[in-house]
Amino acid sequence: MERFLGTISEGWSDDVTGKFTKVLRFDDQPENGISTYATLGLSEDELDLRNGRTVRQELLLSVHASLPNNEIASFLHCCAERLKERGRAALRGEVIDFRCPLVDGATVSAVYATNPTPFDDGLAEFSNVSPPVIFALLVPITAKEVSLIGIHGWNWFENSLEAQNPDIWDFKRDQEITE
Repeated sequence: MERFLGTISEGWSDDVTGKFTKVLRFDDQPENGISTYATLGLSEDELDLRNGRTVRQELLLSVHASLPNNEIASFLHCCAERLKERGRAALRGEVIDFRCPLVDGATVSAVYATNPTPFDDGLAEFSNVSPPVIFALLVPITAKEVSLIGIHGWNWFENSLEAQNPDIWDFKRDQEITE
């Protein structure tokens, strides 16, 4: 990860389950003023794909650097534990709905899994292990956006993200994707 994201700025461990999943923070990634958080250790477990294959996975979440580090790290731990418990990887286009603000004061209540396109292509997959480790970028979304994805599908949503360009790094954003 450091090859693509730079030096680790901070890290957290969670030993609640007896399996250590760490969350790492990288500053000014993918751009200045944005911090990217990454799980480390989720990939120790193989997760199922819908087609009967398995994969290893790590999660990425990018936010404004001004958001509280401990809350963001705790939330990402929660996401990793949810995937471990269900035993299935987060796939592109999947919505993981928490139905409540992701952190204190947030307007977003879910995350949308997609490819880590804001980063170097090499970060998408680490294939030196079998099965490979794939990286999923979690984009925080609002309840209205969850509904729109359900109606129009993930391809429409990704096209709308590009066209409307909301501040996806802001957990407290007012601008939402619209039809």
